[in-house]
Amino acid sequence: MTIKDPRELRHTQANQLVRDVVLSRIGPSGGLVAQTVSRLGEAVNLGIFPVGERLPAESDLAEQLGISAMTLREALAIMREAGYLETRRGRMGGTYINPDALSMTERGRSAGTPEISQELLCDLTDYRIAIAAHSAALAADRATPDEIDELRGLIEQIEKAESFAEFRKADASFHVMISSCTRSARLVKAEADLQSEISPLARGAFNVGPHWRHTTNTEHAEILAAIELGAPDLARERMTDHMYSTYAAVEGFLKADAAARRHS
Repeated sequence: MTIKDPRELRHTQANQLVRDVVLSRIGPSGGLVAQTVSRLGEAVNLGIFPVGERLPAESDLAEQLGISAMTLREALAIMREAGYLETRRGRMGGTYINPDALSMTERGRSAGTPEISQELLCDLTDYRIAIAAHSAALAADRATPDEIDELRGLIEQIEKAESFAEFRKADASFHVMISSCTRSARLVKAEADLQSEISPLARGAFNVGPHWRHTTNTEHAEILAAIELGAPDLARERMTDHMYSTYAAVEGFLKADAAARRHS
């Protein structure tokens, strides 16, 4: 058999192991939805799910990944909103890898923003953890009841956001507000600078829809609960998990995007 693209591993016996590994059961740590998005993106990138073809039945895919049907549907909805999947009706209906997906690179260029690379994503995540996780731990010791109420109000704003711009503004405010609870001007400046860098990248890179906004806001609520409990270690852990969850989801978009660029 001739393989036109070595990344299309689905039909090669030797690479069945790769398929088994990529679609192996997802571990319990970290955000399950974000991990699922990452796995789906990797499967598209490697050609396990070729562009233009239909995904396996949801029940089969959820069972293979060791996740609930609800978790899988949430991840599929996020990928659909980002443009990488499409749902078709009728006799040949199902969820397909969108052959017309606009790549991140093209979206970034049209918005006049730099392309997100794997290196940038890793570096940004490491720095965000260093700043945001420590800020969350300090906030758990220092936040006042009024500040906690303000954070709760920002979570409500995020949940009610009807556009990405509204979501991004409230999301950035939530993270900067946590840093302000530390009483450290340097941490506030570092977080504010980070949010200023992230906003144009996110705006120009991918389409973040309501499903992902709800998923990430659930993590915000867990961070706030730890701060309100006055539990620094737990707040640090929840914020770190949130950073890694965001990383996993964006990584999934990057991998799916690589396949979209090759297909175009």
